[in-house]
Amino acid sequence: MAPEEAPEHVRLAVDMIRQMENLEFSENTILEASLLVIQDTLNKLPSDQRLHWRQRLSGILSVPGSFKTTSPKEPN
Repeated sequence: MAPEEAPEHVRLAVDMIRQMENLEFSENTILEASLLVIQDTLNKLPSDQRLHWRQRLSGILSVPGSFKTTSPKEPN
């Protein structure tokens, strides 16, 4: 798949990863910053969507290799 054909969230992730790597941040710094971004973004969502994403993140982080690049249907 050509990069421009990738889903928007994949293109954004690739851009973010490249930026952090180009600035030579350590893996720990990248993870800490990512947690802050996730936390901030979650706090901006309505409570039903926040719960959905917290459950999804919990599942992804609790099972190695469970990450999928396609997003399941979000609650409205």
